Order: sequence, then structure tokens, then C-alpha cells
Amino acid sequence: MSALPPFLELAQYPGNDTGEQWGNYIDGLYVVYLRTVAQGSLQFRRLPVRCQFRPETLGKHYAFWHMMQEGFREADRTVDAERCRRVAWIAWVIQNADVDARIRVFPQLRVGENSWVLWLHESDYAIILWERNDYYLLKTAFMVKTHKRTEFERDWNAHKKP
Repeated sequence: MSALPPFLELAQYPGNDTGEQWGNYIDGLYVVYLRTVAQGSLQFRRLPVRCQFRPETLGKHYAFWHMMQEGFREADRTVDAERCRRVAWIAWVIQNADVDARIRVFPQLRVGENSWVLWLHESDYAIILWERNDYYLLKTAFMVKTHKRTEFERDWNAHKKP
């Protein structure tokens, strides 16, 4: 088992004030996202993993913002510090999904979607991939909260049954 990548902390980024430091942090996270995820040649189950680029916001891909923010309505989403800290985990979880026992991989039981959950169970961190004809679309990555944990446990147990 390989170690998880370290957290990326705001304090690691330079700036004369919080606003400048925050801007540098987001730009730094975006560089990590581009290098390891969007341009990282990721594969899941021998198919490429792709990211949604549009609509671009503030010069950054849609998928990046979706993985860094939380909220139900797109217009009301806000940046989540815990998601930001774990941006380097996205590629690691996808790359290790089928080889690391800490990651539970299972189809999500939802009508109208063929989606897969890659759940780093002990850390309560999940990645959702939507299955397409010849690739997987990276939908989001997030910290798993109580209501979602219950749903994931249900889906995981249903998947494990023979």
C-alpha cells in the first residue's frame, strides 16, 4: 500500500495578506489538479478518466471548481477547505482504486446514471465517476458526511452480495 499524498495547506502558499495568500493557494491547487488529474492520463478499469472543462469559471475548469466546492445548487456552491486540502488525493484514489483495500469501489444505485463510487473508507473521502461509452467522467470528489455514508454503506453492501 502506498501512502496518501500529503494535504495541501493554505499556510504553504505565499502572500502579503490573506486575500493574496488565498489566491496563490487556489492557483497552486489548480496546478496540482491540471498536472495530476486533467493532464494526468488517469485510467479506471482500463478506460480513460476525463474532466469536464466547461463552463469555465474564473479561468479554471468546471470540474476543478466542482471538486473544491460544496453545495446543492451550482450558483450557491462555496469553497470547502477540506476538499481543497485533498486535491492531490484525487489522482491517487483513482490510480489505486483496484489495488488498495482501503478503497471501496462499487456502482452507485441511482436511476438514470451509471456512476461508480471510489470511497477511501477510513478517511471518508469519495470520488464519483460517471460511466460513459469509452471513458469515465470525473464528476466530483468530497468528504463523506453522515447521510452520504449511510447511502454508500447500503450500496457497498448490495454490491458485495453474490
